[in-house]
Amino acid sequence: MFSNNIEISVHSDIGKVRANNEDCTYINRKSKILMIADGMGGHNGGEIASKLAVETISKYLTYLIENNIIKEIKIDNYIIQALHLANSKIRIEGSFNPSLHNMGTTVVLCVISESNNLHIANIGDSRLYLIDIIKEKISKMTIDHTLIDNQDREGKRILTDNAYKHPFRHILTQALGISEQINPYITNCKWHHGEYLLLCSDGLTDMIYENEILNIFKDNYKKKCDQICKSLVERAINNGGLDNVTVIVSRRNA
Repeated sequence: MFSNNIEISVHSDIGKVRANNEDCTYINRKSKILMIADGMGGHNGGEIASKLAVETISKYLTYLIENNIIKEIKIDNYIIQALHLANSKIRIEGSFNPSLHNMGTTVVLCVISESNNLHIANIGDSRLYLIDIIKEKISKMTIDHTLIDNQDREGKRILTDNAYKHPFRHILTQALGISEQINPYITNCKWHHGEYLLLCSDGLTDMIYENEILNIFKDNYKKKCDQICKSLVERAINNGGLDNVTVIVSRRNA
């Protein structure tokens, strides 16, 4: 269970352009699971896909954690199984309804172990950052499954400023529900005292540079996570609000 030493907050906004909010969030304080899914697809397909992903993944992991079936050494394996299960369920749901064909969703999630290890996974371009205000450091702990980032990893370097404006920056190479095969990104790290976690949809990172995100944390470091969430979303909306904006912020106080 999240102890009193862990503060957590979530905030989501539809933005200025979208008709619906296709982002879906999940926080389980007992199982220590944090998750955001950002759906896509016409005729409410994005909302359905993101909700189905969150429901499937959370139900699978929560059952295993709360019944003490998961051992920390195997958490990553169970996260991968949950993602594959969600992928299959979204594809099956889409096959039954032509209006939901090719609906999909990104997902970023984190399971926090009893020893404060972070088990992080993502598919698509929703992200998790680890932020250390004392060191003035923001670290992206996920990878973007986009055409731009694939080119970057292949050595075809695109400067950061250009990547934010690139016409292909939203073309995903992976998402739940789109393809039968998925290859989620998985990583682990230690969560240290005083560090913040930030999970977010691309509605935040399309509107705010990473150095701006760090500055918002620095400017609000004496305030609660709820105020940081609101400040991040407010900045994204003021900068254009072209998409749904969703953030989860958590801080380990001890």
